[in-house]
This record gives sequence, structure tokens and C-alpha cells, in this order.
Amino acid sequence: MLNDKDLERYARQAIMPTMGEEGQEKLLAARVLVVGAGGIGAPVILYLAAAGIGAITIIDDDDIARSDLNRQIIYKDNDVGSSKSRLAASAANALNPDVHISQLDFRLNSSNVKQLVTEHDIVIDCTDNAETRYLLGDSAHQCSRPLVFGGAVRMEGQVSVFQSSVKGQLSSPCYRCVFPAMPDVKQAPSCSEAGILGPVAGLVGTLQALETIKLILGQPGTLTKRLLLIEGAGSEFMEIQTTSRSDCSCCGKQNNNTI
Repeated sequence: MLNDKDLERYARQAIMPTMGEEGQEKLLAARVLVVGAGGIGAPVILYLAAAGIGAITIIDDDDIARSDLNRQIIYKDNDVGSSKSRLAASAANALNPDVHISQLDFRLNSSNVKQLVTEHDIVIDCTDNAETRYLLGDSAHQCSRPLVFGGAVRMEGQVSVFQSSVKGQLSSPCYRCVFPAMPDVKQAPSCSEAGILGPVAGLVGTLQALETIKLILGQPGTLTKRLLLIEGAGSEFMEIQTTSRSDCSCCGKQNNNTI
């Protein structure tokens, strides 16, 4: 039950018919894993903390560089050289001290991914490398957790939700159904190679936070079975319907893939 402090803090969202006190209680009970505290992770972390997600775990093994500051708005100039996960957790706690924020300053890998994913209700992919994305996608499927995916480079972004092994969504695609082959550097250049505009990363992260809240509340209309493409130069949004693949190496009928 919400206390008086909760009612004051979350008043503007709890009065919404789609939220109410019951919805706010769901947010406070939720456990979310945020993988990556960079350009898209920064707004995700702040918006989820502000909304009252009860437990947020941030994992990122990187330190802050000055070249990060054009888009990673959770950090300041004098933070350069410090741990991203530690300062991201500190910023989230400063915004909302009533939620529990954990930080891990090591890399997600095949040895720790299963435990981390199963300990949370929803996983948010804010990473910037293909290997981690595929590892996270496979694990989310195998552990029956929703995966909220987001990516951004230059002035383009992508957002989707994958629930391929979640009850009620078993016909939906997994990450590998939509992205079956790991791209090379030319197909998916990093921000350090291709560049990135801060507001584009912020837009992607904001949409990921929104999708996460909708999933926790059980609201319809998430980006499950849909890939949203954002073209910032022309302020254009395009949606692609996504489907599962029977020959998928992760969720296909013949799959024997294990983490």
C-alpha cells in the first residue's frame, strides 16, 4: 500500500486512469535489469527511478570519457574517469532515494548472464556491442523474461520488445528471429566510428523506459512483434511487423542452444 510520501511523489502518474494506486504498487514491486549506462541507458535509468520502479540493477564495466558527455546526460564533466555504473546509481538514488538501486561494474558474460536475468522481471538492452546483445537476447528467451531492446547511431534509432518465451506471447519472435546474423563493423558501426547525436539516443532511451512501464502495468500496445525505426534527420517513424522463425537458432523448434 502506498504511504503518504508515495502518494505525493507519484501523484501526477497515480491519478491517471491507466495507472492508479494499484499500478503504482506494481511499479514499486518490479525488478528491472538495465544493461549499459551510456547514451540510451542514461534516460532509461533516470525515468525508471523517477517513475518508482522498486529495484533497478545497473551493469556497466566502462568508465566515463569526455566524448560520452554529448549524449550520456547522467554524467558531468568532472565525472570523467569514474565508473559509469557507480555514478549512474548515485544519480538515480539522488533523484529517488526510495527505490533500491544496485550497480555492477563488471561486464555481462556467459558466466553471469543467466543469474542476472532470472533475478529480474524485465531486462533492458542499452548496450553498444553485438556480442552482448545476442547473449542477452538468448538469455532473455531461455529465462522467459521480456527484453526491451534499443539502439542508436548517427541520427537513427531502433526500439522493440521481445517476449518469445513469456506466457501469452509464445508466438512472438526472439531477438535472433529479427536479427539472425551478427552484423559486421560496416553493417553496424559503433558510435565512436559513425557518430551519434545526443537527442536521438535520448529518444530511444525514453521509449525503452515507456515500454518497460507498460510491460510492468500489463498494458496492451507494447512494441512486441513490432520494430520501431526512428529517422531523426526527417523526424520520421516507421514500424515493421516482426515474426518468429521456425529455423531460428535460439527459439526455433530445432534449437538446442544453451547459454
